[in-house]
Amino acid sequence: MASILSLTEFFENKLEAPMVNNRWSWGAVKSDGSAVYLSIWQDEIKRDDPKDPKSPTWVDVLWDEKLWSGVSEASTARNERIRHIDLIKSGTPAYALIKIAKDPKTIPREMKEFNSDYLIGLKNKFRLTEAGILQAEIGERYPL
Repeated sequence: MASILSLTEFFENKLEAPMVNNRWSWGAVKSDGSAVYLSIWQDEIKRDDPKDPKSPTWVDVLWDEKLWSGVSEASTARNERIRHIDLIKSGTPAYALIKIAKDPKTIPREMKEFNSDYLIGLKNKFRLTEAGILQAEIGERYPL
């Protein structure tokens, strides 16, 4: 599950998608522009009906600005994420890399590890929660 590469190295070397900034980037675009890769948190993946394996599964991809007020570099990272979402909405294939948080309750979070075994496809289907969080529907797994 965990990689010997850092997240930044994994994006650049394995996915061919160099991150703009290794400190605050939440994703990257493949060098040739053919794919968008978003990093997501494992605990933010939710199934509409947890008892139904065919029920749609969603992941949080963009949080309301109010949730990030006062967090350094949040607006820069958020603006980059908005550009990535715009690319997905315009038809660029998208994939998610799953990160595990050391403590999911802290903001900003620290990553414990990330899954280097597979990516999850993201569908070009979004919804906004009552809390103002934009979610993307999850598709298939893609082994690496």
